[in-house]
Amino acid sequence: MSSTHALAQPGSAPVSLRRPKLRATLTIVSLFGLLTAVNLPTALYPLIGGRLQVDAFGITVAFASYVLSLLVGLVLFRPLGDRANRRTVFIWALAATSAATLGLALAPSLAWFCLARAVQGLAIAAATGTGSSALRVLLPGRPTLSGRLTLLATSGGVAVGPILGGVLSLFGEPTQLPFVVWSILLLALIPVVLIIVPHPESRPLAAAKAATPSTATQQLSTPAAVAASLPAIRMAALVGFMSFAFFGFALSLAPGHFAELFGASSRPMLGLLASLALLASAAVQLFPVRGRWAAMFGLVAFATGALLLGAATALASPALTVLACLLAGAGQGVAFQTTFGAAVAAVPASRHAATVNAIYAVTYLGSTIPVLGLGVAATAFGMTPAVLVFTCAISLGCAALAVVALRSARRDARA
Repeated sequence: MSSTHALAQPGSAPVSLRRPKLRATLTIVSLFGLLTAVNLPTALYPLIGGRLQVDAFGITVAFASYVLSLLVGLVLFRPLGDRANRRTVFIWALAATSAATLGLALAPSLAWFCLARAVQGLAIAAATGTGSSALRVLLPGRPTLSGRLTLLATSGGVAVGPILGGVLSLFGEPTQLPFVVWSILLLALIPVVLIIVPHPESRPLAAAKAATPSTATQQLSTPAAVAASLPAIRMAALVGFMSFAFFGFALSLAPGHFAELFGASSRPMLGLLASLALLASAAVQLFPVRGRWAAMFGLVAFATGALLLGAATALASPALTVLACLLAGAGQGVAFQTTFGAAVAAVPASRHAATVNAIYAVTYLGSTIPVLGLGVAATAFGMTPAVLVFTCAISLGCAALAVVALRSARRDARA
């Protein structure tokens, strides 16, 4: 029986819900693999900088080229996950990221390296909202869980990428082998997607026919209800912006900074240090966080961790650095899970991918302007003074958002 025919038969299983666990798992694995690929260079940037003959600003340019193309892609592809066939989008994203990741290994200059990073950014932009939308369809009636799993897959890939890059670099040419290996693994995922995910069942139209919207969902589709969701979307986007300003530093300049500060040379260790905040954030996504005060407490912890990282830099303390990164990452994870979950739960499934892309567009903007500014400051004044100012700015921004979250929680308590 064809999928289309199954839709027409009373009592047939809804096409969008066939093999939901397997397909959801494959979606999470694919998102994880894609985000891991783009973060493999983190622990290798000091070596890549030497190979390409660039300084700290050149490293931030290499990092920002990915983020800038990602931002462009999030704007261009904003409705893609709600309109295009999700399987097709994922296959192209996996193929493009595989080719671009291989390109990182072969890039002879900064310009070619940036071009490969830009292709990665466009592919991730297409896959992020599409993957989140797929999870929303495969987990009907559980938008908060689908949002949490999206964060788990993406933050997990971002966290594991630097560690894997450092480990894989020990087994061959360090600026090439990690990219070649991961490129092959991404390519191997394509036939798995083709076999497990039927093309007709990945169409947004099929999902719309299979779903039976509740009265509440229908009400959410009204202009007034959509407007009412904007504060939640804005809050998630601002928390995301602060998050990726901090993570952008961790994924670009932090390995070189830690190597200089602590006299470390182990690439896996530098990758682990750079990933500590991201690992803590990803670990938080394993558990549901509830309560109207969660976002406020998370932002306070995030602000405290950022401030402690500045202190760790001033004191050149590895122990305080570890504590600061773990605290900042856990606080960010709580705050972003809470605000992101509230935002995606406030919109109907038909607007899910567009909402996710809009939030991530602002989120990834945090990895461009602040990180490029940090790179300029580090080149002009030195890394340590630049990091001190940067961490203070992040702490103040998180504290301001914590005040907004506190006021919102108080309003909810009075309602």
